[in-house]
Amino acid sequence: MTINPVGAKRDSVIIATKVRRQMSNDVNDLGLSRHHILNAVENSLKRLQLDYIDLYQVHSWDPAAPLEETMQALNDLVRWGKVRYIGVSNFAAWQVAKATNIAEKHGWGKFITFQGYYSLVGRRIENEIVPFCLDQNMGILAWSPLAGGVLSGKYRKGKPFPKGTRVEERLKGFIPVNEDKLYAILDVIDTISQLHNVPVAAVALAWLRYQKAVSSVIIGARNMAQLEENVKAGELELDQEEVENLNQVSEPELPYPQWMLEWNSRDRQT
Repeated sequence: MTINPVGAKRDSVIIATKVRRQMSNDVNDLGLSRHHILNAVENSLKRLQLDYIDLYQVHSWDPAAPLEETMQALNDLVRWGKVRYIGVSNFAAWQVAKATNIAEKHGWGKFITFQGYYSLVGRRIENEIVPFCLDQNMGILAWSPLAGGVLSGKYRKGKPFPKGTRVEERLKGFIPVNEDKLYAILDVIDTISQLHNVPVAAVALAWLRYQKAVSSVIIGARNMAQLEENVKAGELELDQEEVENLNQVSEPELPYPQWMLEWNSRDRQT
């Protein structure tokens, strides 16, 4: 039996889910061990009423599980037809590289996507993850593209954060935001949103479509009005100057060794 909530054919939609978080009080009902992965995928298939999952992602690093065990379990799921592809989320670049090396060594399936935090106020993913994904032909799925809502237009300089929002209720302190930079970015977004007559959120989301390696953007609308605003990002076309203006105002400071790598690459630029 398969779910079909919108009348679409099963093979016309991509359904993704993740494994890693604790699902019960059972000490083994969490992590990336073979035991938990195999149990979790069966439970996901039952809850979703599916025969297979298109993209099965590991939610985050598990220091208690051998990575080779994790990769073998994921490969078995692909081999058995329970999962079509595997992806990774919230790993450091060296951890993804290690997993990729293990998979290549054994001829197992490799991660094809990286799900990570990416927004105009959070571009540190560009330091290591984006170059790695481009090199390995992995697509990036950006989560919290509005930084928990601070890029929605509701947050303004000199005014308190609105009550009842995700930032105020659940995400306060979770996503780091430089407020001075946020307001400078919002100034540029405002100009573009007024020119195109679209919501502020649509501009912030559309910017991600122009970033290398981004395959999809994960939105988290709380109501139909927010969903309709976010969907407009798919129709918004930014010109090169608008993208560059957003790039410049949001550009993060490069850490070492990135600034050294950039400096020493100048003699190879044409």
